[in-house]
Amino acid sequence: MRASRYSGEVRAWLERESPEGDKITLPDGSGSLVFGRSSKCTLVFDDITLSARHCELSWDAGFWKLRDLGSEVGTRLNGHPLTHARALFAGDRVEFGSVRLRFRTDLPVDDPQLLDAIGRSPEAESNWLVYADQLQERGDPLGERITRSRSGGRLDHMPWLGPLWDAFVAGELEIEWQFGFVKRATIRTAAGRLPAEWRPMVSTLLNLRIGRFLRSLVIDLPRLENLTPMQIPHEVVAAQHFLAELPALPSTLERLSFGYHVAQPSSGALSVTEELALRVPRLRGTPVYQRVNGVRLRVISVVDGVKLGGIEGNRVLTGVTRIRRGNRNELFLESNPGMAFMADGNPCFFSLTGGRAKLVAGRMRGEVRINNRIDALYELLPDDVLDVIAGGKFRVEVVA
Repeated sequence: MRASRYSGEVRAWLERESPEGDKITLPDGSGSLVFGRSSKCTLVFDDITLSARHCELSWDAGFWKLRDLGSEVGTRLNGHPLTHARALFAGDRVEFGSVRLRFRTDLPVDDPQLLDAIGRSPEAESNWLVYADQLQERGDPLGERITRSRSGGRLDHMPWLGPLWDAFVAGELEIEWQFGFVKRATIRTAAGRLPAEWRPMVSTLLNLRIGRFLRSLVIDLPRLENLTPMQIPHEVVAAQHFLAELPALPSTLERLSFGYHVAQPSSGALSVTEELALRVPRLRGTPVYQRVNGVRLRVISVVDGVKLGGIEGNRVLTGVTRIRRGNRNELFLESNPGMAFMADGNPCFFSLTGGRAKLVAGRMRGEVRINNRIDALYELLPDDVLDVIAGGKFRVEVVA
């Protein structure tokens, strides 16, 4: 049985779980509803614990968003206090006072066997093309996005990222794309700014349609939360429990990291908890936080005609490792001793200081990028992609 044709507008409603009653139909892609005790509210609830104007549900940038209106007892979303406006996704539970509501939509259900095939072999292009055909057949614009991405067409990420767009533009959320979907996501500081709350960002990302096949998630937890070394173990475990409780947790996730400090190795590097491993078996045994004493680069690709010298297999990069271009289409990674790089004046080099791994661009600023960003100084995290323009691409890995 084929799903109903996608019209571009998804109908949404709220199921009343407590008190019981008819479902609350939301207007198609517009308007707002205010809940509370006041007769002036869109929906009035006879509950003395509620404020006159308790919370509001409004349409914004393609999503229904819920926000508390300064109520005394607060509003909860999926059991957690609502501190700022949050986008709602199918199955979300909204609670205030004695009121219990469940958010529902009529978004067509995809073929579970096809989704499973993509999840098992995300690099197999044939499955993606079948998925795109199915989506386009019912008029779903997500199918066109996959097709345009495959053909190298320009993609508009804004409507698909919705509430995360501002964080994406600010550099707080970095994304590596695959067929228009999020393949890898990193949440980090940007220009000295700390995301106000990383948990809603992750929850929203995993609920987005383009986040369903996420394979790598990196969260720079120590810097985002300003944690001390003593606090890190507890907070990493708490972060894992948070992830394990999320209803939308992609089975494709195979890499999870909560950042690292460059220091002498310590015993007992933290790995995924049993709770999280049960939800995502691919993560079982994966280290999520560790103290390391170096980084290394894995070669992703080298531009045709460029020779790569000075990097062999698992070579560990230290604070004296430098990267430079040769005069004959050669790309070198060099460590002292060796004076050839001096001819370049001030080449790019790695710095392992202050408990962090950094990359200093030097005069190669603009020629070296991390995750397609241009900067003079980069804070490195596991799985970052180092791109030497017209040279090659490398994956950053930590070394215990």
